[in-house]
Amino acid sequence: MKKDKLEKHEAMQYLREYNEQEIFYQQYQQKKHDNQSLQLFLKDYDQNTFMHKQIYIEEFLLKGQNEFEKEDTMWLGQENDIEVRKYSRFMPQLSAIHDFFEMIYVMENKMYLEVEDKKMTLKSGDIAFIPPDTIHKPIVMENTIAIQIMIRKSTFQKVFFKMLKGNNVISEFFLNALYIKENKNILIFHSRLDKNLLDCSLQLFTENHNRFPSYQLIMNNLFEILLCLLLRFKPSHMNVNQVKQYSDIRMIQMLQYIQQCCEHITIHEMAEEFNLSQSYLSKYIARKLGKSFSEIRQEIRLEKACKMLTGSNLQVDDIAAAVGYQNVEHFIRLFKRKNHLTPQQYRLNNKVEQTSNQY
Repeated sequence: MKKDKLEKHEAMQYLREYNEQEIFYQQYQQKKHDNQSLQLFLKDYDQNTFMHKQIYIEEFLLKGQNEFEKEDTMWLGQENDIEVRKYSRFMPQLSAIHDFFEMIYVMENKMYLEVEDKKMTLKSGDIAFIPPDTIHKPIVMENTIAIQIMIRKSTFQKVFFKMLKGNNVISEFFLNALYIKENKNILIFHSRLDKNLLDCSLQLFTENHNRFPSYQLIMNNLFEILLCLLLRFKPSHMNVNQVKQYSDIRMIQMLQYIQQCCEHITIHEMAEEFNLSQSYLSKYIARKLGKSFSEIRQEIRLEKACKMLTGSNLQVDDIAAAVGYQNVEHFIRLFKRKNHLTPQQYRLNNKVEQTSNQY
């Protein structure tokens, strides 16, 4: 049964209790080996019911289907950025793929994660980040307590724009996941149940459960704090599991360079910085990222503009200039084409949402 209001100090006990999905999965596992009992058990269910309750079994998945949820179905048109759920015990071992980021946090005991042909053990206190479009199979033990935090791909480009800057493991991982499709890595932190991380994660779970006014705004801030806490970890407490033998550090360095200098950087300056010809660099970026240098730079500039619109009181023309556009009308056209709102409308919508959702 879903508790009406959950306090943070109650969250761990709540996670230990069996929920509706786990009770179903336990009964399903008991009846699965007897086809007649299984059919009788499933006769009152249909695919829509399962999708609504976030229950996944092979009998109700299309043959070969492993894409359980996409951004548009996960959030059903809502403007929310983050969703937090408990990993269900007794769930079938099915491969999944989705177009958003997933963070797994194991809070008690252990679980396994299969990606490509690699099987990873996630122990108590381990945090794993799975990038979009990565086929993975979670294997949850009967005594595992773990949560999954799902974050829109676009959220890292807008809400957490500043986290993509700098030369650090988190920045490299997310830039890699956002832009370089061939390279799929799993980022794992061994937190040893760090108290601050655990508190932050339980607060995220509690906010998502209660859904009080302004909860998404609070969740965005909590998740940003969580990432900042992870930035403190020593390299010895983290590792990147490469699931495809492909590595291009230079491309990551180029993306970081564009992030840091997006307001003035040109293809000519970048070619000089990396000691390449302008022609070769243009072709190299297009081949690796599937977009031109100008498209990538524009994407990053507009993401930075979104952050400035919601995080400052600067005038639109000042923001346009700050991200590299001297012609404010041109900036507004580009912004509207990408976000389907003018900069003023975008700012107003976000400020209205924030002020109307105050306690």
